[in-house]
Parts: sequence; structure tokens; C-alpha cells
Amino acid sequence: MNRRSLLRGTFGAATAAGWLGAPGSVRAQGAGRQFTIGFTSRSSTDWPLYCASKMGFYAANNLQVDEVVIGSSAGCAQQLTAGSIDIGSVSSVQVIEAVMGGAPIVEVLNEVITPPYSVLARKGITSVAGLHGKTTIVGGPNDITRVFMDKVITGSGLHTDDFTYTFAGASADRFAALISGAVDAAMLLPPFSFRAADLGFPIIADVQKFVPHFPFGGLAARIAWAKSHPDLIVAFDKSYVQGVRWLGDPTNRTRACQILADITNSKMEDATRTYDQYVTHLQLYSKTGRFAREDFAMVLDTLVKTKQVTPPVPTPESLFDNHFADAALAQIRR
Repeated sequence: MNRRSLLRGTFGAATAAGWLGAPGSVRAQGAGRQFTIGFTSRSSTDWPLYCASKMGFYAANNLQVDEVVIGSSAGCAQQLTAGSIDIGSVSSVQVIEAVMGGAPIVEVLNEVITPPYSVLARKGITSVAGLHGKTTIVGGPNDITRVFMDKVITGSGLHTDDFTYTFAGASADRFAALISGAVDAAMLLPPFSFRAADLGFPIIADVQKFVPHFPFGGLAARIAWAKSHPDLIVAFDKSYVQGVRWLGDPTNRTRACQILADITNSKMEDATRTYDQYVTHLQLYSKTGRFAREDFAMVLDTLVKTKQVTPPVPTPESLFDNHFADAALAQIRR
């Protein structure tokens, strides 16, 4: 039996046993079911989860969540495999790398569906071509930001061999490297991209122009842990969807921006601009938490073409499981 079938069978058994049951059954499991989630950093990509925490959706779904910052997507995958965390922020690229390396993990929640990054450069550099022979900082040699930067470079008619890469997993660390003069360009998320632009560092590329759709961020779990805690993952996915819906309500804009500003230690002005870009313009966050097979097929094809992985590669279906999100959506509808 493959991993996908194993999860499906266990999930079906859990449902039959009444773990999901009638409306309100998640809350009836006992006070504060506890688990640990690992984030790559304190950034805007996990905004709906911060809202779920601050606005009481975790508590309403009988969850007590311990949050830790790991520093990179690869680190989250390693900590998941080791059993140090229960759920972790693992990008679509990194989960493929991890599974191909033997890691027993699977994506259980789709979070960010559009690349939100911008490339900012040292003052005086006005285009991607101006980075020829210079140093650009991305998340890691096999990080999703490396894939995006390669797309920006080749989409600008240049070659990846014309550039030097250096690495830091968190957007905050890449921001620090840029403003200190340690690198010539950095791939950043809001609000750090806004902060750098305000300091006079020019935006030379928006990733959305080169990669308009890409399954960017997801939450993964160990296969064994997911088998034994399906009701908990459903409650987590439900909290996320509730967080997305709350975040998307314009009447909550000010409170939501304050949550982001507090979490990321950024200005309220930057958080407000992040809201306008992420929530209003890009509609960045998945409203269902579900993955599409076609999305992972695209990621696999991209990694093979850029020679970051070598066939044979996993099937798209083996990398994610939508049953948890489907059950969460069903509970919300009820």
C-alpha cells in the first residue's frame, strides 16, 4: 500500500469512528489538544494562521498551538522528519526534495497560491541585467526562492551562470544582508520589500510577472503523525480557512494589519500596504486549503527542466492529501 492510500484508509476509518462526526464534535475532544507548528520565519505568508491564533479560531476548534521558528523550509522538513515538530511550513519545492530524499512527509494544507516576492537591488542598480557578475541572496540552493530567481533571470533574457548566489532562509535575514551592503540584490517578501524600497533600494523585478501562478507555501506533516491525528489536522485546516475568511473581510483590515505588524515587528504602514497587495490585489491565500494535482505536476516539471531534481520523480498525488481540508470545509458548511 502506498503512502497516499495509507492516509486515505486511516482518514476514512477515523471518520467512520466518529472523530469528525456531527457539528461541534471537534470541540468535544477535550480542552486544548496540543501540537507544535514550525514556521520558516515570522512573515506575511502565514498571516491567516496568526489571525487564527489571535482571533480565537484555534481555541474555538479546541487547539493549543505551540509555534517555533525554524529558519528555513528545508529546516522545517528536517524537523518534521525527526519528529521535533508536528506540522511545518514546507514549500512545494522543498517537499519534493524531502520526499525524494526519503522523508515520510506529506502536504496537508495549501496556504499561498501566488508568489509574493520582489527582487530589490543595491542603490544604483536599476534592472536585472545590472546584476551581471554580482551577488544575489535567496533562501537556499534548492529553495523555492532560487527557482523564482532563476525564472526572473531567464525571463529577462540572461543566464543563471552570470550571477553568484548566496543564501539565507528568512526574508528578514535577506533584508538585513541587502541594507548592510553584503549583497547586491535580495528576494524579499512584504513588509520587508516595502521597508527596503522606502530606504531607497529599487525594486527591479516582481516575481508575479515571471511566475503568475505557483503553489508556493504549504503545511506538511509526518505520515505516521497524520495517520494518528486526522481529527487534529482537520481542526487545524478549519482554523486556517476561518483565518483566511476573517482576514479577507475588509471590516477587519485594521485589526489584521495590527496583528501582522506585531508579529513581524514592522510598521503599521507596511502592514497596510501588505494587506492591499496580498489580500485585496493578489488574493494570495488559498480559500480552501486544497492542492491541485496540476499544480504539483507543474512544480515537478519546473524542477526537472532546471535540473534541480533528476528523474524518476514522485507522482503529484503522493505529495499532498486533500482529505483533511475537505473535511474541514464540510464542517464549516455544516
